Amino acid sequence: MGYGESAIKAVNWRAVKVLRGTGDDLPAALLALFRSTTNAEAEQAWWNFENVVFSQDTIYGAATEIIEVLLAALADDRPRLVRSWIIELLFFLLKGGSLEDPSLPGRCRDQARLGLWLLAQEARATSGRERELVLRVVESIDLRHARLIRDSLAPTS
Repeated sequence: MGYGESAIKAVNWRAVKVLRGTGDDLPAALLALFRSTTNAEAEQAWWNFENVVFSQDTIYGAATEIIEVLLAALADDRPRLVRSWIIELLFFLLKGGSLEDPSLPGRCRDQARLGLWLLAQEARATSGRERELVLRVVESIDLRHARLIRDSLAPTS
């Protein structure tokens, strides 16, 4: 069992807030994402988060737990395809706001801040559009760290 799977088990999903209902379906959605072998499978898993954990730049209470699990999953040896979808989901969760709970975006950034160096490693392992998205995720968490990571990735002369 990987870190991501262990992190899933540590959450009381029934208690987390989603757009409608409970977070009972989120563990299966996360596992489906982690086990995806094609873009079609990952996209299918994605729809278990969109309009549930986030919708139209609004995030819901489960976002903090999802962020924790996604970062734990990045510490695992996962295929590039899965890692890319994890970064994409982190991006959407970290760019959202919440009228219902104005402190939620800050709590999400605080949770994500714990994984900054995992994200730095992810930036180093990627290139092009993928790297830019990782860096945008880091920028949404902490601009100082984003500059530090960008500087470390810059070619030296």
